[in-house]
Amino acid sequence: MYDIRQFKPAMYVLLVLGISGFALAAQAPLLWFGAVLAIGLNAWLVRTGRFAPLPRLIANVVTVLAFLYVAVQVRTLGPRAVLAIGQFLVLLQLIKLYEQRANRDFAQLLVLSLLLMVAAAINTASLIFGLMFITYLFLSLYCCLLFHLKVETDQARAAIATPHDELPLTTLRQDQRYLARSMRRLTGVVSLVSVVMAVVVFLFFPRGTGAGLLGPLQFKSSQTLTGFSENVGFNQVAKITQNNEVVAHVKVYRNEEPVQGGMTLLLRGLTLDVYNGNGGGTNVVPWQWTRTLTDSGPVQVQAGNVRGFSASQSAPGDSWRQEISLKPTGTPVLFGMAGVAQFKPSRTVDVAYGRGDETLRVSDRLDQPLTYELVSRGELAPLPFSPRRVAVEGALARSQIDPKIAEYARRPDVSGTTPTGAPLAATRPVPAWIPTPSDADAAICDAIQHHLQGEQFSYTLDLTGARNVIDGQDPIVAFLYDLKRGHCEYYAGAMALLCQSLGMDARVVIGFKCDEYNNTGGWYIVRQSHAHAWVEVRMPDGTWRTYDPTSGRDPREEAARNPSAWTRMKHWFDYLEQTWASKVVAYDRETRDNLVTSVDRQLINTAINSRTVFTDFRGFLDKAGLWLASHVIGPIIGLALLVLVGAVGWFLYEKWQLRRRAARIGLDALPDREKLRLARQLGFYDDLLRLLERRRIHRPPHLTPREFGDSLTFLPTDVFATVRRLTSIFYRIRFGGQELDPGQQQRLRSAIERLDGSFHPARG
Repeated sequence: MYDIRQFKPAMYVLLVLGISGFALAAQAPLLWFGAVLAIGLNAWLVRTGRFAPLPRLIANVVTVLAFLYVAVQVRTLGPRAVLAIGQFLVLLQLIKLYEQRANRDFAQLLVLSLLLMVAAAINTASLIFGLMFITYLFLSLYCCLLFHLKVETDQARAAIATPHDELPLTTLRQDQRYLARSMRRLTGVVSLVSVVMAVVVFLFFPRGTGAGLLGPLQFKSSQTLTGFSENVGFNQVAKITQNNEVVAHVKVYRNEEPVQGGMTLLLRGLTLDVYNGNGGGTNVVPWQWTRTLTDSGPVQVQAGNVRGFSASQSAPGDSWRQEISLKPTGTPVLFGMAGVAQFKPSRTVDVAYGRGDETLRVSDRLDQPLTYELVSRGELAPLPFSPRRVAVEGALARSQIDPKIAEYARRPDVSGTTPTGAPLAATRPVPAWIPTPSDADAAICDAIQHHLQGEQFSYTLDLTGARNVIDGQDPIVAFLYDLKRGHCEYYAGAMALLCQSLGMDARVVIGFKCDEYNNTGGWYIVRQSHAHAWVEVRMPDGTWRTYDPTSGRDPREEAARNPSAWTRMKHWFDYLEQTWASKVVAYDRETRDNLVTSVDRQLINTAINSRTVFTDFRGFLDKAGLWLASHVIGPIIGLALLVLVGAVGWFLYEKWQLRRRAARIGLDALPDREKLRLARQLGFYDDLLRLLERRRIHRPPHLTPREFGDSLTFLPTDVFATVRRLTSIFYRIRFGGQELDPGQQQRLRSAIERLDGSFHPARG
């Protein structure tokens, strides 16, 4: 009836682990800090004897107030109401912790902690949480076993009514010595059985696609570095926060050969072709880029099916296949390399295709992860020139360009000069607002890009100090004339407007620019900080050429090209995280069927290859003239199999003989391994007993070996002395831990053979 001292420390650790898991899922560090501080205070009060249970009236009032708060939060949060319920469970645990009076309160604490971890599991698929959850389950099993033992101990103590101080000291010490080890062993055995059963159920009885506990995971939508949206605006000036959260993992294959880093990946999301200027319309947001191109009607693409797009299917060139695992972004935009030809999703989605810019969008905003496969050409299909006349509030859809921008574009140091020194911008036809081709377009674009990448412009994410400069004028004008600094959207927006002011068809592209490659997983890691804006300009032949005026000044590229040891370690963890998400969290019936099919195909190929190798080897021997070897190999293999079967049979026969010997000697109560070891060591004593049985001298079951040896006084003196000596050796081996080497065992067998010849006719 030892006091279960391990229970309370284990329970405190369990509560902290459960609250830590929920705080990780809910991303609530303040909640974690407050709850852990309250648990630590309770543990200190209990240990120092200062703890007094919370009055039930106060506990009930606090519980009701917490319930009302959670009810309001549930209506506010909507789909993420599980997080509010988790906060309520945390508060209930703290109330019960300070209200504890009996074992019932401890049981409620354990149940509430388990419910809290379940609420956390519904809201996250993180690898760290998965490891915490597994640790929590093992620890909770240990706590439950200790709690059961504590309840039984308390009941026994109440029934016997023996004070703790009057318990025998030897009993307490024995409990202290063996209880912890016994509980750990029991926990280990139960955990091992549970893990085996869990793995079997997981592999062979998976959930259906989108079903089960982890099916309705509520993911937090990502916000990209530049505030990724379908519009890019400059009407708000703020500091953009660097966010390194992972947005996607991308595996790239060039002509079915894997691309193992070494290239910069441009993932196009959407294009913006019209700049609103200072507004001009009642419903137009000033200083903002918008998209006027229309998409084709959404088409439903079933999971695993391929949807082709005619704009790029028939064009020659390299084929770039991308396997993209996209996390929730909160936008309907899909990302991929230029020139999308085929689209294959992992789940059924409605997808719309933009023929004018070859972009993909789904019908709803992504609030769940999506894995899809794209096949691209790597470049956009040519688009013949024709004036765009899209009506927007009754006017021609074109950018509202400040005259200062057009003036800036015609400067020779900006748009370049001819070999004779004449400005290249002067060769452009007018009017400039109607896109028309010119042979000088490529040279002008190169000159503008080179100008923006010059040392007079600098890259920055913080423009809060330039608010007074930007207020009251076009932000692009302020960027070109006064600030000379900004982030990628300023660079891309400035170049697009400079080109449009000269009559070129130019647009801003929003997406991701990434060269961070994970060698462990074999994929590119796309982070929120990789969000980028660049420019596409249509050349006279109708093709679109990509320009990145910020690429030479972006400090993020240097860190990606030279990863540190810390970055490599993060890549390893990213590999584990992605493997956990794709192989464990996303495991369903379809994945299981694919796994079984793959294993079955591999086994069939192995059998076919093995048979082919054996046939080719035999044919090689025959062709080489070694017909004798061809006829000898079969018998040798048969003989080897016969020897193998004989060895297995002899091994089983020897085990059977040892078990019979152990039964004759009286070793049946020992563990199997110890029983077989002693049966080998004590074979001489078994031979002695069988020798005596042949002389009609049997050991009665109620006599020990020593008592039986002492009872043989009727035997001759030398025989009696030998039996006593062999019995003494038996005791030294059986209970003294002595081991016999092969030489000693042989001498004992020889002594028994000599004993057989020393017998006189025995009496009955």
